[in-house]
Amino acid sequence: MLALLRRYKEFLVVAALVVVPLGVFFAQARHPSERTPGDRLVLALTSPLEKAIDWTVTGALSAWRRYAALGSIRERAEQLSREVNRLKAEASGLSQLRQENERLERLLAFARARPDQQTVGAHVIGVRMDPGGLQVVTIDRGAEDGLKRMMPVVTADGVVGRVHTLAAHSADVLLIVDRNSSVAVRVDRSRARANVRGQGGPGPCRLDYALRSDDLIEGDLLVTSGTDGVFPRGLPVGKVTRVRRAGYGLYQAAEVVPAADVNKLEEVLVLVAGAPSPEHTPAAQAQTP
Repeated sequence: MLALLRRYKEFLVVAALVVVPLGVFFAQARHPSERTPGDRLVLALTSPLEKAIDWTVTGALSAWRRYAALGSIRERAEQLSREVNRLKAEASGLSQLRQENERLERLLAFARARPDQQTVGAHVIGVRMDPGGLQVVTIDRGAEDGLKRMMPVVTADGVVGRVHTLAAHSADVLLIVDRNSSVAVRVDRSRARANVRGQGGPGPCRLDYALRSDDLIEGDLLVTSGTDGVFPRGLPVGKVTRVRRAGYGLYQAAEVVPAADVNKLEEVLVLVAGAPSPEHTPAAQAQTP
């Protein structure tokens, strides 16, 4: 018998696969009141298998739907991530543009406040601030734009330096923090005279030739005095800090924090001609009723 089953097992399997579904189909097709005992037996035997198959197919379809939904969610998340990155880049660009516009507006206001002073705007295109060498920045304007050596360079905050070397369309600006730079100044509050000299680094400058008898306190604003033949009067240079008075000697010492941050220069103005009238100096403005 076993040998016979082994011999015809494929035929029997095919027959079962054909006959069993047909039997189930015909049994289910009859009205319950018309089903024979054989029909009920077939349904009882195949019901667990049918439920298992239904559960398996339903579970597989549900898993596939969840997988498809997860894939769609993942794709949407990637799209949103790319959109967020794009918006961040746009926001950063807009923020930089807004900051540049604010700086340019301040430069324009500075130039308009000095109608007798002809200016040329320039962008900083290079920086060389070696502690052992010159403290300079390179701007994108030169001799062809009307610049000459020793012309003052400023921002809306105050003095930056002076034109040092020239090319046709670029120039090096010697910063006020360079040890070769000296600017004649006055204390805006007390009108005491002194000189601001660089110390060869991006930090504070030092105050030279301030008499011990001069009225000088920390926080005093220093402005150009106009007596050095380079800078016109009234331009902010920096604020006094760390005043030191020795018990003897002719002068007192102090440090000066530059009004213009030389470490963050992007746009500057070169004063190419003219000089501000007295009414535009800080002292004159302070005296105006």
